[in-house]
Amino acid sequence: MLTKEQWAQVESDLSHPYCPVKLRCDDHEITLKVEREKGLKYVVSVYVDGWIKGEWFKGEPEYVRKFWREHCSFLWKPKERAEAAKRLKQRGLPKDIRDWYRGVAEKKTDPMWFPHWPNAKALCRHLRKTCTTVERIQSEA
Repeated sequence: MLTKEQWAQVESDLSHPYCPVKLRCDDHEITLKVEREKGLKYVVSVYVDGWIKGEWFKGEPEYVRKFWREHCSFLWKPKERAEAAKRLKQRGLPKDIRDWYRGVAEKKTDPMWFPHWPNAKALCRHLRKTCTTVERIQSEA
């Protein structure tokens, strides 16, 4: 496991664009790169064993869930969810209508996993929680 100073060095190295950091986490080599997402927004991209595959967005291999960021969103707009929550408080609603309003107020999409993290600190915190072994691989430069 990396020490506190080594984690600080990883975060410092990821403060510059296009400066990759390689780590070995639980028998997988992950490469962390700061890249432009769109416009002037920079994110930290996580490559697992050198790849970002589209089929991983559903979280199919278990190890992808360790390194990528989970994202869920609501199916309905906040205004519609608030209206449904208000209607749920009414008495005398039939069960099927009550279930429909509950679904509008609470239902989220299925989770998806994304390889982009908003900053290095969030990614490092996540890796500390989920990985049992983490070591830094020095680049050959």
